[in-house]
Amino acid sequence: MAFFLDEFQHLKIQLQDIKSATHNFSNDNLIGKGGFGNVYKGEISHSKGRSMVAFKRLDLDSGQGNAEFWREIMMLSRYSHENLVSLLGYCNEGDEKILVYEYASRGSLDRHLSADALTWVQRLKICLGVARGLDYLHDPVGTQQRVIHRDIKSANILLDENWNAKISDLGLSKIGLANQKNTFLVSNVVGTFGYIDPLYLEMGVLTKESDVYSLGVVLFEVLCGRLSIKYSNDQYHSLVRMWRKSYKEKKLDEIISRDLLQRMDLNSLKTFSNIAYQCLQKTRGDRPLMADVVGKLEIALESQEIYEREKFAEEYQAIIKSAIPPLIFRSKAELQALLSKGFIVNGGKTVNGHLTI
Repeated sequence: MAFFLDEFQHLKIQLQDIKSATHNFSNDNLIGKGGFGNVYKGEISHSKGRSMVAFKRLDLDSGQGNAEFWREIMMLSRYSHENLVSLLGYCNEGDEKILVYEYASRGSLDRHLSADALTWVQRLKICLGVARGLDYLHDPVGTQQRVIHRDIKSANILLDENWNAKISDLGLSKIGLANQKNTFLVSNVVGTFGYIDPLYLEMGVLTKESDVYSLGVVLFEVLCGRLSIKYSNDQYHSLVRMWRKSYKEKKLDEIISRDLLQRMDLNSLKTFSNIAYQCLQKTRGDRPLMADVVGKLEIALESQEIYEREKFAEEYQAIIKSAIPPLIFRSKAELQALLSKGFIVNGGKTVNGHLTI
């Protein structure tokens, strides 16, 4: 154990420093609550400098304890990816066990599912980020280990100020060999109702396809703008069966908000919904590899971006055609920037672009 602790000595943060940063765990610094315990924000010095961070404080009555705490430290210290939350430190003093993460200012994805302001492009980029993070965990480059998360859900996907997705909560994850086609692990079933792979729940056999199923639930949540769990008659009900039925009957328009649907490219929607549905297949062999999910989401994103670029250009076609020299742009953002700066048209007149897009 001493050797194990030596490996992470550089991450250790004093409890007194954490108390100072959180004003002794003040409610004013409280930013969330989860199965592990409360999460606070505060500015502190850590292994990578000084910044605003998130402190996840273990609740001794939460059911999660020593094993999950150290597993989280081990996993996030050894696995690093832009779509995994970064561990910046930890505290283990007396009865206090605290994990220190990079601060994701927009909180968890579940808080934003129903937000009209979250565009289809942003939703696609979030889903793509999660898929890329999971693809890295399932087949990390340069190692002989595969990580299965076991608790993928929208509440465990954090978002930074630029809406970049960060997978969090690896305390329940399991490690298996990566240099084989299939990794089967028999384990006690853990996870969250509504997201757990039904086969894993039934048989207790865990595979990377279990994460694929859970991601499929999240993809439909993002598409439908709501959580997969509905509470009624004193019970929780999963909406997954209804979503699958809507897909098979080609009635996606009944489960997607009209406002979001009107802004979607139909090819993007088709590609996205197809791969989301494949993730939810009952048989593991019928589910896609995470690398395939990444590929399809990239196609869906590209389709939407082309659609928006062409639609935007069409709206300003007359102005664009009259520009001297011709406007050259590769994206909606680039065209918007050109319009905002102003350019010469019709023999020397300038169009200024205080445009609201």
